[in-house]
Amino acid sequence: MKRYAVAILLAGCLGACAQPSTPPSQEATPPPAPPPAAAPPPPPRVPSKPQIAPGRWVVDQVRCSDLLGAADEDREAAAMFYYGYLAAKAGIRVIDVNQIDGNVRKVMDRCAAAPNITVPQAFRQALGRRG
Repeated sequence: MKRYAVAILLAGCLGACAQPSTPPSQEATPPPAPPPAAAPPPPPRVPSKPQIAPGRWVVDQVRCSDLLGAADEDREAAAMFYYGYLAAKAGIRVIDVNQIDGNVRKVMDRCAAAPNITVPQAFRQALGRRG
């Protein structure tokens, strides 16, 4: 008997929560939203010349545009290189690995906003670090 009472109670609750279907009225339909304004184009990328020979780069001269234009794997490797390099340069001896992904995302967002700055500048601006 208890099973039937629970089933009836449950069915009653579900029925009370159901919304009655009403035909849509044209008066309740909001006007279509205007199309979003186009975002301003990013500043033109200035090519950098950090590569001084095949396989040799001046680390402090690599621009964000170079990093953003790299293949995914190369970009990830370069971002991690810079993370460690700049942490060491700033004298940071402890890195919270739980913050790496978020910090790299901040740097990449900064690079996307200002592709003509160097990667070390983007790290300093995004993370507020010196070095």
